[in-house]
Order: sequence, then structure tokens, then C-alpha cells
Amino acid sequence: AMSRQQERRRYQISRARSFLERRLNDIRQKLDLSPTATPLTGEAAYEETEIGRAPGQLPAASPFESNSPTKFRVLTYDENQCKAEEFSDLDSIGRYAGRPGIVWIQVLGITDPQVVHIVGAFFDIPMLAQEDILTATSRPKFEEYGDKILTIARAVRIGVEENTPRGQQISIAAGSNWVISFHENDEKVFEAVEKRLQDNRGNCRRWGAGYLVYSLLDTLVDRLLYQTEEIEDATTELEDSILLGTDNWDLNEVYRLKRVVVRLSRLAQPLKDMVSVLEHYEHPLLPSSLDLYLRDLYDHAIRATDRIEHARMILQDLQEYHHTQQERKTSEIIRVLTVMSSVFIPLTFLVGLWGMNFQFMPEIHTEWGHKYGYYTAVGVMILLGTGIVLWMKKKRWW
Repeated sequence: AMSRQQERRRYQISRARSFLERRLNDIRQKLDLSPTATPLTGEAAYEETEIGRAPGQLPAASPFESNSPTKFRVLTYDENQCKAEEFSDLDSIGRYAGRPGIVWIQVLGITDPQVVHIVGAFFDIPMLAQEDILTATSRPKFEEYGDKILTIARAVRIGVEENTPRGQQISIAAGSNWVISFHENDEKVFEAVEKRLQDNRGNCRRWGAGYLVYSLLDTLVDRLLYQTEEIEDATTELEDSILLGTDNWDLNEVYRLKRVVVRLSRLAQPLKDMVSVLEHYEHPLLPSSLDLYLRDLYDHAIRATDRIEHARMILQDLQEYHHTQQERKTSEIIRVLTVMSSVFIPLTFLVGLWGMNFQFMPEIHTEWGHKYGYYTAVGVMILLGTGIVLWMKKKRWW
């Protein structure tokens, strides 16, 4: 049953790919675009197209894993109205280029690099920016391309029970009156921003594309802030349980959280640096009226990195505390064994001395030794052992 499902799935993917390629070729001919990337045959891996690729040349395979075909969700709005549409027809994107008002296009699921190329051609997005959009390992960053800007960040999704930060790369390109966000999949990351636009709450409709870019970045930073708060709470709870005297705690939990914190730090620090650049950058899309909002966004990014650093320090302290506890237990065991050895070494010497089978041992052949030798030997050993223990107690060695 599983093999039939896999075959059916492969057949559906093959049909969808061939249909998409035909549509892309039709659109290229309409726009007179050169095929900068040729789709690979079969299911070639993204890595196969990376070696030797020239700067600005798009990969032939998508670096992102998406289980559904590309969809487009478009919001067009001004101060008086907001209209939302959703479709999968790629050539319909062209009618939004140069449209009055503000246009926000969400490209949900990048199944083919040519989707980015054609959308970029409609809105004159530079090839280097398109290449960055199609790089799955891009660090959060900000780039200026004349009158356009590009920001790349990640929508983090992680729970305290997971081992690695999960999420998707979000690339946001913006021009004078349009914003395009490229998503790895169709997760509704910006649902709250859409609702604010449709309900006409806040400044979204009254301000330009720059404020929309800020709103999208604010959503991503808030997601990161929420997740770092969860991790910080988890590490604090673990610390409290250990300090309250829980001996049977698992060091693997510390290492698991530490891996999560390290990976979150690799996302949060570049994001904070990017927001810092935005805060001080001069660009028509980033007017001075946004300075206060960008400053608040930078404050949130700092709080996220501070929480990660706090969690990292707690986990480092717990790791050192665990090693200290293990050393203390080992030292206690060695101390007990040393005391036992110190007590029994002289007793073993006496037993060995008196246990030698020599024929002439003067104390054995006397009348006193013959009658009371055993009791005397036991008494001497008890007194000697007790004396050694009391002496160690006095020296505070035990």
C-alpha cells in the first residue's frame, strides 16, 4: 500500500512539474525572458546545481522543500479599502505591477526557481537579489538595490520538546508601492498583519510600503522573542528543580536545550544586526517617521538575544554544576574508601603477623597467651581501628 501511494505521489509531482514548466515557458515567451536557469530532469538535488554557478545565476532546482504547488496571496489596499485575492496562476502577477495603492504579494511555496525569476522580472528585482532569495542558507540580512530593498529573515517555530529550531526563510523585497514576501511553504506567518490591514487597525493602510516591511519584520522578531522566552523559561525551571535538591536529573536535557540555544543564537544575532542597520539606514522606503518603530523593533531583537544569552549562561552553569557534583560524589567515595583502607591496613598487618605459622612465637606459648591471646588480638584491633577513626575525625578528614 505504501509503495502504491509513493508511486501515485511521484506521478502527481511529475504531472505538476511538467504543467508548471509549460506555463513558465509560455510566460517567458510573453515577457521575452532569457532562460537563466534550465530545470533539471528528474528529481535532481539542489546541491548538484551549486558548484561553479556564476554570481547572479539562479539555481536550476529549488532549495526549499514544499509539499504543495506555489500559490500567490495578494492584498491591494489604500486608506479607504483593502482587497485580498489568492490564486496559483503565475501570469496573473503581472497585472499588479504599476498598480496604484500598495500591493503586497505573498509567494507561498517556491517549487521552481523560475517562479522567483518571473516575479522578479515583473517588479524589476535584481538578479543578485533573486539569487539571495533562492539561497536557503542565507543569514538574516538587509540589502539596498537602488530604490528597492531586500530583507531576509527566518520565521522560527520551536517548542521546548523539540531538538532543533524549525521554521522557514522569509525574503521580503520592497519597492515604492509594493512588497513581495517569498515563503518556503504556505504556513500563515503574517495572518495577524493581514487582519490588521483588513480591519484598518493601526497605521498599516495610512503609511507606505516601508511600514508594511516593518510590520512583517516585527512579526518575525516577535515570533523569535516568544520562542526565546519559552526556552528561557524551560532552562529556569530546570535550574530551579536542580537547586531544590533533585539528584536524578538528566544531563542530556541540558545538552538538548544547549543545542537549541546555540542554533537560536545563530538566528537571533544576525537578525539583531540587520535590524540595527535598518534603524540607522537612510532610504526613501525608511523615512524618519519609522525611526521610532525601528528603534522599538531593535529593542525587541536585543531582548531576544539577551534571553538566549541568559539561557546559555544558565545551561553552562548547570553543566559545570553537574560536573562539580560528580566530582564531589567521586571525592566522597574515595574518602570513604581511604578511611576503610587506613583502618584495615594496620589490622591486616597484625593479622598477617600473628597468623604466621612459625613454631616458636614466645607470646603464643605462654599461659596467658595460650588462654587470652585471641581476645587480646581482637581487642587490640578494635582499639587500633577506633583510634584511627577518632584521629581522622579530630583532623576533620572524615
